[in-house]
Amino acid sequence: MALIPTTNGARVRPGNVSFGRGGAEAGVASGRALEQLGQVGTQAATSMMADQTRYQDEERRKAEQLAEAAARQQDMLRLQQTEDQLRDAHDEVATGIQQGTIPKDSADQAWNERSGKIVGEALPGFRDQAKDIARKSLEGMGLRLGNGVRKAREQRDKQDITAGIGQSLEYLQRQFKVDPGGAELQAMQTIDQLGPFSNYNPEQLAKLKQGWKEQVQFTTGYEAISAGRENRKALDAAQKMVNELPDIDPQKRATLNDRAEAYRLRMDQQDELRAQRVQREAERRLKVAEAEFTTFQAMADRGTSLAPEYIDRAMSATAGTPYQAGIKALAQQAKETGGLAAQPITVQREALTQLDALIAQRGRTPELDKRRQQLQTVLNGSEHDLGADPLRAGLERGVITALPPLNMAGGVGGLVEQLRDRSVLAERVQTWAGRPVPPLTQQEAQGLGQMLKTMPADQRATAIQTLAATLPAQQSQALAAQLDKTDRPTAIAFGLGSLRTTFDRPVAELVLKGAEALKAKTIKEEKTPVDGWGARINAAASAVFSNPQQVEMTSEAARFILAGMVSEGAGGSEDDVRRALRLAVGGTIEDRNGQRIVLPAGVERQDLDQRLKNYPADVLGAQLPDGKVYVRGQAMDAAQFLTSLPGAQLRTVGRGRYVVQAGGSVAANAKNQPIVIEVPYAR
Repeated sequence: MALIPTTNGARVRPGNVSFGRGGAEAGVASGRALEQLGQVGTQAATSMMADQTRYQDEERRKAEQLAEAAARQQDMLRLQQTEDQLRDAHDEVATGIQQGTIPKDSADQAWNERSGKIVGEALPGFRDQAKDIARKSLEGMGLRLGNGVRKAREQRDKQDITAGIGQSLEYLQRQFKVDPGGAELQAMQTIDQLGPFSNYNPEQLAKLKQGWKEQVQFTTGYEAISAGRENRKALDAAQKMVNELPDIDPQKRATLNDRAEAYRLRMDQQDELRAQRVQREAERRLKVAEAEFTTFQAMADRGTSLAPEYIDRAMSATAGTPYQAGIKALAQQAKETGGLAAQPITVQREALTQLDALIAQRGRTPELDKRRQQLQTVLNGSEHDLGADPLRAGLERGVITALPPLNMAGGVGGLVEQLRDRSVLAERVQTWAGRPVPPLTQQEAQGLGQMLKTMPADQRATAIQTLAATLPAQQSQALAAQLDKTDRPTAIAFGLGSLRTTFDRPVAELVLKGAEALKAKTIKEEKTPVDGWGARINAAASAVFSNPQQVEMTSEAARFILAGMVSEGAGGSEDDVRRALRLAVGGTIEDRNGQRIVLPAGVERQDLDQRLKNYPADVLGAQLPDGKVYVRGQAMDAAQFLTSLPGAQLRTVGRGRYVVQAGGSVAANAKNQPIVIEVPYAR
């Protein structure tokens, strides 16, 4: 327990204190003591608060000073970084000037733009109180570094001048051959005028002058000696010139003279060796030339093009021998006949006609007779091969360069895409042949016929229709003619192509069914000379077509169609005959201007009349080499022919295709080719 102090300095327990009179005095004393104690405590607290305030102020001042120092440090660091950027930019610009990536004329502008951008981007990062100082410092540094850029530009100018001097001296070195005095004067003036502004010092410029004189004269002498190494006169003239050159180094002059003597010695040795080899070489070349001529003649007689490199080789092998003239003549012959073999057959015929005209004018000579025989051989071969297998004929003559084989393993569906590619090749051969050609070889056509024969009539008709629709109409007809050699019903079905009956049934199906019925004799064909199927159909077809082959094919097609109709229950009446004929020709037969013609299915009489009335002049013009139409040899303007077209007689030559009859003959062009009028129709 704590003791309480008394007035006399003693301490008593709290329970032992008495509050009598003496106790009151003691209480007063105690209150004073407590009051004094409180005053002391207040003073102490006040002192402590003052000390605390002073401490906090001091700490705040220190923090502010530290922050200020840090901010100054950041400004200094930013200034250093910006200066480094300026130095880097200076180095880049200077390097660009030296390497030519920065045009020297725009070097100052490039530096001002880069330095201005760097300073402009850096200034916003400085404190307001530091911006002015930073700006002045950075702009001053930019000006100092700009001097370095200008020095780099000046150095580049010196380099360009130095390079220009070198280029001028190289050019003048070449000019020395044609104008020695002028070239040397200009070279010395170039060094004198431009040298002080280059990287050369005066001593180097003096050496450059002397070095150029020595080098150019040595080069001139060296080239002259080298040029005369196979010619004694030229070598003598070159050696004389070398000894007269004033500035050439004596040691180099001696070297050139030694070189000239070495060339003379070599020419002496060559003359001796040449004399020994002449006879042996002549004998060897004669044997080689004879063999080459024999081979060349055999190649030229084939009538196809000879490779240019082979002709060059043969000419080289026979040069200087009695066979040279023969090879030259054969080469010209191969050029004419070989080139002719790859030309369109119409061109081949025209060449033969022109030669016959020349013989008629000049008379016969062995040379002209031989040439005619060669041209006739080429033409006969072309026509024979074209009749046998058009695509292979074109391949052999280079009209087409490749003929990938057809793969029939995929059936009709697999052939469709292959026939599209073949169609392109057939078009090229058609240009050479002058008539439509099939897209299949003869062997492939036989394979296709065998594949189609294995199908029932309805499936075969669908397959034929699919294949015919894949090809242009003329190629489809050409393929039909090719198939006709081994299978007429299939050929006729193919020729009818995509034609369908009014019940949307392939006409080809009737042809194939009729052919099968006739072969199996399941129907009876009327064969009386007048009222029989063939007689009635042939009479109708002859009134439409003038070409006997066309009459035959049309009649046969109508006969098979009629047989197919009879096999399905028709009676073979006159109406059936007319319907069969309409299906065979693919349209209707009408009388027009006194002549029976075929209108393709879907084409009305007024359509034909309108077409003839407004026939396109450009379509007609494409058939007229000289812009004229000829009737019995008399020329007629195209415009006059078009005016007369609506009233002219037409003869059907194909589906939607007609020739014009006038004056008892067919209108033709300057090449005596019939003018064909076409009417568009839905295929």
